[in-house]
Amino acid sequence: MRGPVGVFVLVGFETLAGTFLLMWVTMLVWRVVDRGHYRAATYCLIPLVGALSFALPGSLRLEGFILTGLLAAFLIAVYSQRPTIEIGIGALASGVSIWLLVRAGSQGCGGCTDGIALSMLGAFFLGAVTHAMVLGHWYLNQPRLPIEPLKGATRIMIASVAFVIVAGVATRGRLVKAILPGIVSFSAAGYWWAWVLLIVGTGVLALLVRATVWARSTQSATGLLYIAMLTAIGAHFILSLLVAP
Repeated sequence: MRGPVGVFVLVGFETLAGTFLLMWVTMLVWRVVDRGHYRAATYCLIPLVGALSFALPGSLRLEGFILTGLLAAFLIAVYSQRPTIEIGIGALASGVSIWLLVRAGSQGCGGCTDGIALSMLGAFFLGAVTHAMVLGHWYLNQPRLPIEPLKGATRIMIASVAFVIVAGVATRGRLVKAILPGIVSFSAAGYWWAWVLLIVGTGVLALLVRATVWARSTQSATGLLYIAMLTAIGAHFILSLLVAP
């Protein structure tokens, strides 16, 4: 899980796993969200996690396929409309997601705890942005859905941006000393400043999303979240690349 390719795969799993984790939390907290939201989102997650599992190192591939199977089981549980089964399988899939991210993050920097912490933070950050975007979409299908679930998702996203900013700034001294591979050499400090621009852009977009959500303009919020996904993924890719060169 090292180098640009390994970091790309790790960031992909952080996005997908984080989205599922926060979607499952939404199921626990906001029962007003229709089951159709969870079915639609899981239908997208299953093939993406399954396909990305083939790109994992051999030591992690089995966990990727197990997670894919658990997501399929969760989808069946949602169709069954039995809350206890939904919650139980969702908890199991969430646990496997966290375990996979811990192992992948550890491999990304040769067993360091920084890699594990960053993979957890990445799942929280990227999952928060993506989950808010997916939930915002669902308001087109459930027009009378109260705005509170999307407000909650927006608060989580803003908190995740704050955590990532603190982590990046606090570790700047070590990150700018990283040696990055490539045909053309660029200083790690240059990459770090690119991360600053991307994360600040994500923060500004998060505040704009908050304003549109509080104004109950869910379509505008979803459009802004699409852009925030791009800046968030770009920012965390750079930060992860500096940790696991």
